[in-house]
Amino acid sequence: MDTFTVRLPRWPVLLRLAGRGPLVRTTDRIEALVLVLAVVVSLIAAPIAAAVGTAVYDSSRHIYAEQAHTRHTVAATVTDVPASQILRTGTTTVSARWTAAGTEHTGTVKAQSTAKSGDSLEIWVDNNGAQVPAPTPTTRAAAEAAMGALVIWISVAAIAATLFTVTRAGCDRIRFTRWQHDLDDLVGNGDGHQYPGRTSER
Repeated sequence: MDTFTVRLPRWPVLLRLAGRGPLVRTTDRIEALVLVLAVVVSLIAAPIAAAVGTAVYDSSRHIYAEQAHTRHTVAATVTDVPASQILRTGTTTVSARWTAAGTEHTGTVKAQSTAKSGDSLEIWVDNNGAQVPAPTPTTRAAAEAAMGALVIWISVAAIAATLFTVTRAGCDRIRFTRWQHDLDDLVGNGDGHQYPGRTSER
């Protein structure tokens, strides 16, 4: 009965890193090691970035939910329309008054450029009646979390890739120098003579 031996394919990088072939040089092993480390670091960074994104999501969602709970709209009456510059959005700043939390408040609010004294506007206020921006939608928390996690992972992966690129460039420079020395040993230094004492990396 014939027997067959099945050899699994080996990753070329691992061949460089762990192989014992005479053609594998020290610079090849260093380059392969840094590449493996860069890949491992990028893979490890993925769950870490996801955990940070989850924490950002929980925190942001809590803040935005609290804003929605503590902010509400009231009717404000325009009391004065100063001759102010109209913004590109077609709005302007006017004086107004409103009643909230049992107290009358006054202040400046944004209104359409066509607003006149006596017009009624809808503004957002907090529980104390102070004017505040509109609450942020809770759906924005997911987008912020995803963006934060992506930025973290891309940053780590970019650093790892930069480290590998710098290492590879240094290894290439060493290899080119060794090759030049080998060529000099073979053809001499232009005067037909070879110079002993030069060794090449194997």
